[in-house]
Amino acid sequence: MAYYLLRKGYELCGWEGMPFGLRYPDPQHVDFFDRDEYRLVYALDGRHDIVEDNLSPAQKDLLNRLKEQHIAVPSGGEERLEPRQEYRRYPALYKKAVNWSVTGRCNYRCRHCFMSAPDYRGKDLSLAECRHILDELLSCGIRVVQLTGGEPLIHPCLTDLLDEIRQRDILLQVIHSNGRLVDEKLLDELDRRQMRPAFHLSFDGAGRHDWLRSVDGAEEAVIRAFRLLHERGFQTAVSMCLHRHNIGVLKESVDMLASLGVRHLKMAVARPEGRWKRETANFLTQDEANEAILAYLPQYVADGMPVSAQFCGLLDFDREKRIIRIPSAKFSGQPGEERVFACRAVRNNMYISASGRVLPCMSMCGTAMEPMFESVLEKPLTEILTDSFYREMSRLPMGSCIGHNERCSACGYRLLCGAGCRACACAGTGNDYLGIDEEVCHFFRNGWYEKAKEAAEKYRDSFPR
Repeated sequence: MAYYLLRKGYELCGWEGMPFGLRYPDPQHVDFFDRDEYRLVYALDGRHDIVEDNLSPAQKDLLNRLKEQHIAVPSGGEERLEPRQEYRRYPALYKKAVNWSVTGRCNYRCRHCFMSAPDYRGKDLSLAECRHILDELLSCGIRVVQLTGGEPLIHPCLTDLLDEIRQRDILLQVIHSNGRLVDEKLLDELDRRQMRPAFHLSFDGAGRHDWLRSVDGAEEAVIRAFRLLHERGFQTAVSMCLHRHNIGVLKESVDMLASLGVRHLKMAVARPEGRWKRETANFLTQDEANEAILAYLPQYVADGMPVSAQFCGLLDFDREKRIIRIPSAKFSGQPGEERVFACRAVRNNMYISASGRVLPCMSMCGTAMEPMFESVLEKPLTEILTDSFYREMSRLPMGSCIGHNERCSACGYRLLCGAGCRACACAGTGNDYLGIDEEVCHFFRNGWYEKAKEAAEKYRDSFPR
């Protein structure tokens, strides 16, 4: 007789439409199986005698793999799974992680804030509301959170919130911050709770950061934060908004970030939303940004690609995986792509606003669509993920978008772009969430896709060894 048991920390679980899951001790990792494979995984409970001769070839391969990875361990037939490991079916869509604004307030006055956080007049989520939201996440099997704002580190109950997250065995994956309040005390509090989130900090150009943040000393503060985080072993990444004043210092900015231990940089052109609408003299077009990026790439490669970098929607250089992607080409371009979700990100993730609204992503904030989404403070999350406008939008097939827009019907790029980003389409059209993302459309119709492919091919073997 042969009995096997799932190693401690592994949990049997499932969600609506995805019933056959195995969650790892690191809750960021969930494997999904087909029905036949899952019969084997489900039998790893110390109760079932597993006769290998009766297994299908796929089941045999899976069992061998699980034994090699020490996920399935031999059992004497008397040990049992812990209650938490036993199968649980969550009555909602699967969501891997939530990006959560615990406040809409900010301690900076950023010129480009699409949320207009400096002008925010709402209240912080109370600790009781935070507890409620965390419990709602658990009810849907969500065990990974990222904290954002506004500026999340100004929340008056921050350390209590960290305790609530830890008590529920939820992983704090990322803190998004401007870096001003990152100090030894904060990192000590995280270490005390055995939390090691990555920090995604905003940095907007060497010698240009203070201007965009409208706060003297902002650049000095974020550099100090990067150094401290690097010394303490926390991973760091950067978001950078491009505008007319920092597009000329790409090399200096990338080199500085590399020297500070930053692992990844994501660039985007500041969009005319929120406060940035007032800054027309400082606008940068996507064409201007793309031209500057292509001009900088030979130097970036010659410098050894100092950090992994996503250069807007043009190119994404991943040093670890040694691949180059074209972010604006979100789909394969192959027949059948019409059936996949219009937004790939929303399949695994969601956003909760500072008022508790459940949105596909933060970029939906401030659009005409935002009031159409419900609040987890007013309606159970299980219902929002089961029967709501959020569910309708998150399950939207890409084919519905390209079928909705006459311009897409004869476009040869439609199965690559899928009419673009839904949030950007809403920002441009008001409340037409099936509309066209004009910037992505411009990218394909004006030759940038071909230029991106040419550059990707040119540099694909240039990663440092």
